[in-house]
Amino acid sequence: MASLTYKCPNCGAPLTYQPGKDKSACDYCNSAFTLEELEAFAANQQTKEEEEHSHDHVDEKEDGSVMGYTCGSCGAEVVTDETTTATFCYYCHNPVILTERLKGDFKPDKIIPFAIDRKKAEAIFLTWAKSKRYVPKSFYSDSQLEKITGMYLPYWMADIKADVDIEGVGQEVNTWTSGDTEYTETKEYRIERKGDIEIDNIGELAFTKIDKPMIDSITPFREENAKAFSMAYLSGFFAEAYDKKRDDVQGEIQRRMERYTKSLIDETTNQYTSVDLNKEDVNYEILGWHYALFPAWVMTYKYLGKIYIYAINGQTGRAYGELPLDKKKLSLTSVVIGLVILVALILGGRFIW
Repeated sequence: MASLTYKCPNCGAPLTYQPGKDKSACDYCNSAFTLEELEAFAANQQTKEEEEHSHDHVDEKEDGSVMGYTCGSCGAEVVTDETTTATFCYYCHNPVILTERLKGDFKPDKIIPFAIDRKKAEAIFLTWAKSKRYVPKSFYSDSQLEKITGMYLPYWMADIKADVDIEGVGQEVNTWTSGDTEYTETKEYRIERKGDIEIDNIGELAFTKIDKPMIDSITPFREENAKAFSMAYLSGFFAEAYDKKRDDVQGEIQRRMERYTKSLIDETTNQYTSVDLNKEDVNYEILGWHYALFPAWVMTYKYLGKIYIYAINGQTGRAYGELPLDKKKLSLTSVVIGLVILVALILGGRFIW
């Protein structure tokens, strides 16, 4: 399979994308390049590498789909998961982009580049973990921090229009008391709401091999900051292709649009005490689809046989995770508290007697 490693034009070392700088940099000679410059370099480089490895052996599954690649830096043959589009060579650790898996329907339209780099992601995690009591120290040890992984996750994005035609009656009820008499005044108003509601970029995770509730907890992403896709953004990170098709997520995307449309309609009628609709026609139309990659820092931790997952939104820094509980530390604290209470009771009894 054709692969690409962005290499420094000055020294030949691998380049990685620098979050927040919109450039790729070389850790060896400290050179930095814009994405436009890298695309020009990569076009020539990829052609040469494809020619050099045109007869290389690659691993295939029984259905004929390619599962391996040849590292363009060290020449090693490496097998990957079938959805992986960007990874690192197991042998020389250089970043590798699997270009064949980023073509056709699998080429993203948009990407939100990482704005949170690894150093900041680690700081966010440590601040969160160390602020909690009864957490095992191994949970935030140096060896554990090494496991934090920056990865681009695939999303389907839909632009949807809702055609709204609603009619009904709204009642406004006021009650007051004068003397011994209670009065109630009811006013009725005709309600008519017609028009279109258009919402762009309603996104849904298109990847089944990660904990969806966890990833949903670090949303939303700021889709307005998405950029046109470039493979240079992937260098130095992992990336996955979708394994859920548009049809698989369309129902959930439409349900989210329905909830949003209802909330907008309710906002226009919330001044009434009650609303009775006799016509409620809302028709939805998907205007367009976009395939996008969004950034996340993800870490897993196994403690007493259970897997704990922690994630950070690679754009906004929003984080969520489940913490392991050090039962020994908790038990020790309980014992100390018990002893303190016992001593207090004994001393208190002595003074009473």
